[in-house]
Amino acid sequence: MNKKLIALAVAGVISAYGTAANAVEVSGFANIKYTITNDSAVKNEGTATEYNSKEDKFAVDGEIDVISTVGAVTTRVDVDLNLTGNGDSGTLEQAMFAWDLDAVTLIGGVFNNPIGYEAEDVPDIIFNVHGAVYTALDSQTERDGDNVTGLAVVGALGPVTLTGAFLNDLQDVNEENSIAFIANYSPIAGLDLELGFATQAGNAGLGDTAGLNTSVGDITNFNVAYTGVKNLTVGLDYLMGDVVLDSAYDLWAGYYFGGGFSANVRLSEVEYSNSDVATLNAGLGGAAAVSSALEGVGLPAGDSETTTLNLTYKVSKNLKAALEFSSTDVTLLSSPTTNNDLVTLKLLATF
Repeated sequence: MNKKLIALAVAGVISAYGTAANAVEVSGFANIKYTITNDSAVKNEGTATEYNSKEDKFAVDGEIDVISTVGAVTTRVDVDLNLTGNGDSGTLEQAMFAWDLDAVTLIGGVFNNPIGYEAEDVPDIIFNVHGAVYTALDSQTERDGDNVTGLAVVGALGPVTLTGAFLNDLQDVNEENSIAFIANYSPIAGLDLELGFATQAGNAGLGDTAGLNTSVGDITNFNVAYTGVKNLTVGLDYLMGDVVLDSAYDLWAGYYFGGGFSANVRLSEVEYSNSDVATLNAGLGGAAAVSSALEGVGLPAGDSETTTLNLTYKVSKNLKAALEFSSTDVTLLSSPTTNNDLVTLKLLATF
């Protein structure tokens, strides 16, 4: 159930989900994750200090999605459920409509960010943990889960699918609006190309001692996925920022061995602009303050490189287990390089 905006529109609005006219469809998932190792507090190289919590090993979340089609209009509401956070909670992920106008589809409300390859929900992604591009985009969107608010129009121009969106500013600052454009093209079977661009206002000037410009400015994304070889998937998701963030990318490959078993590997990297970081160092009073501010908006504390290996077994049609290993090196702006190892086991049940 890929919920990326383009997927909703290309296959006949949200009828791609198989919803019959005037019918209501309910679907969702339960995601149970067990953290085997998490050095997220990291240890500084050359010291004996190491952090790996023995508490809260299990995390459970889920989602309930309701879709209804009446005539040419499909309405969708997604409810996220966090059952092991600071108090059980339920929040709206998406609340949207899609109106089939024949030549184009009009989409409005709160919906998944059309920029970038990786979807939000666990059933729609390859790995247990989102990659660098999704994480960077999520840090820029005020809505939870890399969601945006506004209107989008999707239509085909020959072999190319074009999307134009008029949105609240991604970070809801300065009463500005963001404008996004996305082009999708599949030149041959199994090869999918996407180019996306979105404008974004800043929320603090570089060197402003009152705070970090957590807006990376205008963003440009290119992603490509190839599934033309049996059982093999390869892809690249590449993001460029206008301010502070220089680039982020995810390069991945996956192979299905049969019998429900598959293996996936991903290389991810985030790099900041040296000149912007130097300006922020001066404006915020040092590298430690810059690192802290970056982490505060969900970005790495410095340039980072992550290698991830994912082993998945499909137990049944609606149950999947995945064991994932990842290792991240972060070149902190305020201290030497640190390493974070994360090992998780995920059980995902869908309905």
